[in-house]
Amino acid sequence: MTASFSRRRFLQLTGAAALSTSALSACGGSSGSGTSSSGGGEISFWGAFPDKPSEKYFQEHFIDAYNKTATGADAFKARMTVKQPDTIDRLTQTAVAAGNGPDIIATNGPAQALSYIDNGNLLPLDDYIDKLGWKNDFLPWALEAGRVNGKLYSLPSNLETLSIYYNPATLSQHGWSLPTSRAEFEALCADAKDKGIIPVGAGNADWKPASEWHVTWVWNAFAGPQAIYEALTGKRTWNDPVFVDGIDMLKSWFDKGWFGGSTDRYFTNKFPTVYQQLASSKAALLVNGSWTFAEVGPYFGKKAGNNATWDWAPLPSLNTGVPAGVMPLSIGTADSVNKACKHPEKAAAMLDYILTGPDRQLGALAATGRAPSPIKVAESDFPADIDPRVKRQYVQLSASQDFGYTTWTFWPPKSDTYIYEQLEKVLVGKLTPKDYCAGLDALFQQELKAGKRPPVPAPKGA
Repeated sequence: MTASFSRRRFLQLTGAAALSTSALSACGGSSGSGTSSSGGGEISFWGAFPDKPSEKYFQEHFIDAYNKTATGADAFKARMTVKQPDTIDRLTQTAVAAGNGPDIIATNGPAQALSYIDNGNLLPLDDYIDKLGWKNDFLPWALEAGRVNGKLYSLPSNLETLSIYYNPATLSQHGWSLPTSRAEFEALCADAKDKGIIPVGAGNADWKPASEWHVTWVWNAFAGPQAIYEALTGKRTWNDPVFVDGIDMLKSWFDKGWFGGSTDRYFTNKFPTVYQQLASSKAALLVNGSWTFAEVGPYFGKKAGNNATWDWAPLPSLNTGVPAGVMPLSIGTADSVNKACKHPEKAAAMLDYILTGPDRQLGALAATGRAPSPIKVAESDFPADIDPRVKRQYVQLSASQDFGYTTWTFWPPKSDTYIYEQLEKVLVGKLTPKDYCAGLDALFQQELKAGKRPPVPAPKGA
């Protein structure tokens, strides 16, 4: 539950992420720590939120709740200072570079954490795995996603995935079933197009990196997680035919006008337009992330002046040998402990409180829509008032043995940027899928050799 300001920056500021927090600070420097009157210490904390209700919720259910547990003469209390979402990441980097700043360094995920590791800014967290019981709390892959050179440096603080979103009334009206295979997906898209309905609502006018969502889900459902893992670990190249064919297939869908109505409209469609199309049955499907849960409300039901409803379904299989239902893992934020911290055990204890505990994680999910950390949860852990559609996704995510990889989480930074920027050239015919994949591979191999690739857990390990 830390600040996430790359792909997620935009989504937070538009209300997609219900809250974000950053940077515990239990020690010196500009963070303003001090000694409490009880003789213990103060854990000052930088937080950034999209709105006041989210800020209030976090203050009451995480900060105040933690302080009630911090008792005794040597207790460290938490004190939160709110920063602006558009500056907190830069402020954190500047403070850490100066040798002080927050005790818990919030990053945009494992990729950004690497830069702090390279600069020697982070403390290994291995000593706390057994002390705080993290093997019992977190999903196995979550700890692996934070390991670099055999040491644990970060913990994922939220978990999301990609799915198909749809309006059940639209499918019922036209006699469509949710697609589970490429043939079914393409048949639905062709029929929708013939009927004047946009097969897949899509657009990147609000957020250019939205294009990488489509590369992510197509490669996971066509090439499959095992092939992606092999490429991410240097055992397969990105110009392998399985990746080239996946991009070629995606381009053919765009050429048919299946995404956003046409390629030209895709570049001008904004998120509100896409949600309105889904609600009004002008679009059949939407492939999007878990952040959709916090965004679609204003477009469906009484708030929107209609009786439309929405639901989600797992991704279809797009190739033989790749099962339907692959769930690509998205880690928008991760937390680490600053090497300059004088009381790392106190920072780790606070981190443990914030990131574990199903009641806190799922309570915030139900109340604010904030994605929970990747901890182990059971159906009985969810609050009674949570949206059953949201509950269903996180139950499946927690139990999944078939997870995949999102580009913004597991690719090196330059390769990730290449994926969405150069895809635009593919979609308009200025770059072939083969050359696109060759260009990605050349850049990726450079970053892999330089140690810029984030940690990658093996598939089938959730």
